[in-house]
Amino acid sequence: MPFRDRLGDRRGELRFEIIGHLWGSLESVEQLPLHDVGRGGALVESRRPLAQDSVHAMALRFGAEPLHDVRVRVRHVRPSQSGEGYLVGLEFLDLDQAAVEQIDRYVGAAMSRSTPSAEA
Repeated sequence: MPFRDRLGDRRGELRFEIIGHLWGSLESVEQLPLHDVGRGGALVESRRPLAQDSVHAMALRFGAEPLHDVRVRVRHVRPSQSGEGYLVGLEFLDLDQAAVEQIDRYVGAAMSRSTPSAEA
């Protein structure tokens, strides 16, 4: 009896039975709010805890600036103070020069906003 003619089989497409183990992978894309950033890494908030020492691909963007693809390593994970997520410390593994300059501009702008101006 052909596969499609089995009684009760309502699948529209042909499927193959897998015998043994078949490995797969899953990719998830999530926007992570940025808490701190520097040339060495970033502190982000995640809904899920990431495995310590795991390596991930990340797209780094500050506002309307260009997107930079970087690889990061998870250095530490701790529950956030709100209790609804996790603070994840990331180490940048391969930043290109344009990304370094973008981080420097972002940090410089944040420092100038938080530093009180001196009056003469």
